[in-house]
Amino acid sequence: MEGLRVMKENLSPRAPCSRCQSAGCPWDRLAGQAVCPDCQEALAQGEGEPFVVRTEKRRCAICQQQGTVRYLTYPLHASEPVEIDLCPRHFHALLARRLDRHAYHQLSRQLQVLGFSTRQVFLLHEAFYDEQGQSLQPVPEW
Repeated sequence: MEGLRVMKENLSPRAPCSRCQSAGCPWDRLAGQAVCPDCQEALAQGEGEPFVVRTEKRRCAICQQQGTVRYLTYPLHASEPVEIDLCPRHFHALLARRLDRHAYHQLSRQLQVLGFSTRQVFLLHEAFYDEQGQSLQPVPEW
């Protein structure tokens, strides 16, 4: 389970958003860059500046494809963040809340092994997916 891990390194959780400079919360990090929820939503909808980064030579936590983007999030009520390696396809699907059931269940199982539930992770919680992993609120396609 090398594609999903608890980060015990000393990160600055209050870094401002790398896009809009909004501060005050521990924002998710996309490829190491702090990004607030509003800017994540804009990325998912194709608004704003494109997000272009190099992939790393790691394997996707879902499909094991080599070449990933790191997605770091601060689970609710957790003292340490969780980092997930995702291939470009699954990275985009997570941001757009369009993971297929298999992908959702893969992440759910791996989070449970680490002691987390999907309810603790913003883009995976019950407002966006039902218990079977069916997407409830995907980002509208334009």
